[in-house]
Amino acid sequence: MQTWNLDDFGGIASRSQLAAAGATPRELAAAVRDGALVRVRRGMYALPAVRGPACDAVRMGGRLSCVSAARSYGWWGGMDARTHVRVPPTARGVGRETSVVVHWTASEDCADVWRVSRADCLRSVVRCADAETAVAVLDTALSSGDVRLQELSDVFSGEPRRSRAVARLARPGSDSGVESIVRQRLTAAGYAVEQQVAVPGVGRVDLRVDGWLYIELDGFRFHGGRDAFERDRARDLGLALRGGGRLRFSAAQVLNEWQTVLDSIHAVVRQEDSRDTLPISPFGRRIGRAGAGSPSRRSLGAAATGGVGRALGAAATGGVGRALGAAAATGGAMRALGATAGGRS
Repeated sequence: MQTWNLDDFGGIASRSQLAAAGATPRELAAAVRDGALVRVRRGMYALPAVRGPACDAVRMGGRLSCVSAARSYGWWGGMDARTHVRVPPTARGVGRETSVVVHWTASEDCADVWRVSRADCLRSVVRCADAETAVAVLDTALSSGDVRLQELSDVFSGEPRRSRAVARLARPGSDSGVESIVRQRLTAAGYAVEQQVAVPGVGRVDLRVDGWLYIELDGFRFHGGRDAFERDRARDLGLALRGGGRLRFSAAQVLNEWQTVLDSIHAVVRQEDSRDTLPISPFGRRIGRAGAGSPSRRSLGAAATGGVGRALGAAATGGVGRALGAAAATGGAMRALGATAGGRS
């Protein structure tokens, strides 16, 4: 049965779109009668397999908007399970349901009749959702390649000051909304966060905190396959052999037990910071630690790569942990070992 490439329209199209594709009124009526198409609303047709929020929005005379549209584009949609629908300000007969959030706003032109454009979607998310969710949506839109960072200023140029401020917080690099949320929260807690860090022999790691603590984030579904399990263990081993700290959290832990996650990170950082004060030998020299990736070795690595003043200055002002983390990023750990073995104080 002819369906006039309805898939090209996302499974839902208007009569005018189908007519432009060659469908006649008689053919459309026959397709509905034979079950090849479903008439969702007067002048709107869908494939039988298309159900859920998209059809609900069209039945209401609107389009998916906000986080609901974001999900349809493959971006983060937050934890709000309600369907967000945008309808024209003059729309009448729009039903009121607790599971639906109605946005009474005009939409810019969009080829899809069942959802707003990407730009309208981003603007509505920032206006409607909390800032953390909005930034996570923007981050995943950037990482998908659908939107470029330099385009955001144009998208939000006519928006309120708050919306523009939120948009400026967006960063590319988050493969998931959960990763963006962790980035935002750790940055707010004072940590330096890098995303999608390439580690030789391991691959890309989700996050690196303060230059030395690697964090991996697992998705909502448990990695139950044997191959996936083995890959995760191999990555953990690879990071361990590099001497950096490493932690692994699930998406559920991040979203539902964040304080536990943050406390765990704080505890690991404190353990590293506690190694800053090295024992003094009877001869008055500092005794270096042999532990791989220890703070003393990271700070000495910074010194060995020309960062002596920065490393020692940070330590002298009580910022030893920061000096150590920064020094780890310089890759001077092995040179620091030699310096320690030579009795450097």
